[in-house]
Amino acid sequence: MASIFLRPQVTPFVILFVERDGSTYMTTLLQEHPGIEIIFERFAVMRQKGQSAQEQLAWVNDHWTPALVSKVGAIGFKTKLVDVLDLDGFTRLLHGKKVKILYMYRRNRIKAVVSRINAKRLHEATGNWNLYKESDRQPPMTVDIAEFHQFVQEREDADNALAAYVESLQLPHMRIQYEDLQMDKDSVLKQVFAFLGVQAATVQGKTKKHTKDDLREVVVNFDELKASFAGTPYFDMFDEVVESDDGEIENENDE
Repeated sequence: MASIFLRPQVTPFVILFVERDGSTYMTTLLQEHPGIEIIFERFAVMRQKGQSAQEQLAWVNDHWTPALVSKVGAIGFKTKLVDVLDLDGFTRLLHGKKVKILYMYRRNRIKAVVSRINAKRLHEATGNWNLYKESDRQPPMTVDIAEFHQFVQEREDADNALAAYVESLQLPHMRIQYEDLQMDKDSVLKQVFAFLGVQAATVQGKTKKHTKDDLREVVVNFDELKASFAGTPYFDMFDEVVESDDGEIENENDE
């Protein structure tokens, strides 16, 4: 595998996502590739620290400006749109740097919302938003049905906003569906590596799947919750179980 890249050969990229879309898992996979440099949610950290939009843009401009000679062929980070303090400025920078977009999304919004609630429970118990050891797994939960409906609507709105933004950019982008990553990680990664212009490599992620794929094992009031979505496009999502290539539920991150 090539170890030296000239500045014009280095691909700047960003992972855009809403939440619980597999972005942390994807980031840990890309971090293991010797030709890729990727950072987690720096914008979120800067925002929490009270740093300005100008500081965000200055950091990412520097991050996307590699040395004249580099050991990596792709440089990126991941962010939610809600953490971008100056979206217009960020958009201009994306165009100016000719950034490639990895657009992550999740088709099953019901599971995305369950995962959101479960992640909050995990964070309150351990300080982590993702599961790294089995002993931290949280027990089944009873869901507030009215709140759950609110979260589903919020998720739908956020998904639509991100899809519209990516489309408006008119930049090279690759759509990565969580369910595809769950079923066939190697195939998805092969496409990602080609999109970023780096050679294929065998990598493994570091996080575990926190929310079991069979929601009956996760939600105590599953039947009542499912019934509340009768007659909607979300009803069938409650019973969907996604399997990996070997027929077992993928034990990976579900951010």
